[in-house]
Amino acid sequence: MIHKLAISWISGVMVLAAAESPDLLRFSNGDQLHGEFQGFKEGSQAVWRNDDAAAPVDFKTARIRHVVLRGGRPVKPLTSLSHVALVNGDRLPGTITGLDDEAITLDTPYAGSVRIPREQVAMFAPSPLGGRVHYHGPFVEDEWKMANASFPDGMPPDSGAEDAKEKDEPGRWAFSGSAWYWPGRFSGTALLRETAMPDRSILRFDVAWKNRLAMAIGFHADFAKTKPPDPADKDHAIQQARGRRLSPGDSTVFPLLFGNSYVLQIFSTNLMLFRTALDDKGEPVVERVQINGSSIRLGDAGKARVEIRSNRLTGQISLFINDEFVANWSEGGTTPEDQARYAGKGGGFGFVVQNEDALVRISDVMVAEWNGMPDSARSLQTDEQDIVLLANGTDRFSGKVESLKDGKIRLQGKYGQFLIEIDDIAEIRFARGRLAKETDAAPDSLAVRLSPIGQVSGRPLAGSASAIRILNPVCGEMNLNLESAVMLDFNPSNNVIDDWDAEF
Repeated sequence: MIHKLAISWISGVMVLAAAESPDLLRFSNGDQLHGEFQGFKEGSQAVWRNDDAAAPVDFKTARIRHVVLRGGRPVKPLTSLSHVALVNGDRLPGTITGLDDEAITLDTPYAGSVRIPREQVAMFAPSPLGGRVHYHGPFVEDEWKMANASFPDGMPPDSGAEDAKEKDEPGRWAFSGSAWYWPGRFSGTALLRETAMPDRSILRFDVAWKNRLAMAIGFHADFAKTKPPDPADKDHAIQQARGRRLSPGDSTVFPLLFGNSYVLQIFSTNLMLFRTALDDKGEPVVERVQINGSSIRLGDAGKARVEIRSNRLTGQISLFINDEFVANWSEGGTTPEDQARYAGKGGGFGFVVQNEDALVRISDVMVAEWNGMPDSARSLQTDEQDIVLLANGTDRFSGKVESLKDGKIRLQGKYGQFLIEIDDIAEIRFARGRLAKETDAAPDSLAVRLSPIGQVSGRPLAGSASAIRILNPVCGEMNLNLESAVMLDFNPSNNVIDDWDAEF
């Protein structure tokens, strides 16, 4: 069992980068300003220092969209993924030290000891992933690249022309704060990250969309290149791809974008999985992986959390949407010959939108080692029973979680009482019928995003560049150390439409 988070980033490099990177303030109208966040004054005012100003400047928080701290790099990332999820959407990282019918007590490195009313806690995850985090973001734009099958020699320079489509220029993803946006024009450009995925991997991200969803996700991709074509060979895949726009459902260009990989296509109503490869001649090959039951319901506009669990060593691939199981595929097996049949040969992943005039946002991307757990406790959640899912991925219990004592959870089940070591628990989902109703956030609230996981919301009261005091609607006043914070998100909204504007 891995209890501490072995983050693959080098701590010294992160501290140096954090010290060198300026903060970024982005206003609601799209304007932005580099400088240093200095804290808050009473009256919902953020204090900002800029080299061009003789003295710090105050800005009303109602005018601010978000502040990205230190280029999105924490001074000191959290060392554990253990956290509780609240009814209002907050995720508070920490170690649980007390539990009874009234409250849960959480020990945190950023706010000390926090007491949370039990009815406000929807989930507690002592060991949610079981392994180390390899990537969390996006907070830095240059960690990603773009590719388009119609431009196999590389993306051309962006002219910035409004008539880019007539000039045969590819569409481009736009980076803003902690998200990538597809602006809904000229589909076919993939957003790629070339490394991060280990052999046993969890790839999780949030996606929001308007005008129907049609998107493909490549994973365990090696981005191998096809053989350069003979200019006279009009039948070569690259020659055929030149100048062609990617249409909804078109899978023929996936090998040109991802190389040897698996590619999951997600539409508003169904999904498909493909193997992509390059044969001995360097020609692209696409094969569909069969599955029983591929229907889903995502709607024409909305948002979802997508999680792909893949194991190159066993060939197991599982898909979860909003923490609920959707599909499972079995590719390969345990022998070296079986493992060689696994199509994904690399450690990269990427996204490509396949709809014209469809807006898509990708955010909160996390890649971590998968401990082999096939289920999510939410898949089993009920109105009356608490669900305890063990870290071994197979054992689960239902009943009423009563207390925590000596590192053991006491569960009153249908067939008796159980004591379970908290270190052996992956996740506890509390009965929906005992939870409080979700309430809207205050209009002047903010959400503090932590790395590599966590969000704490509340109304800012005061503070400095290193620590702030907020009024959390659940826990009351909290003093937050900002060492692990990467972004301050002002006026957070659960309405996906509010998060879009023409310039992002």
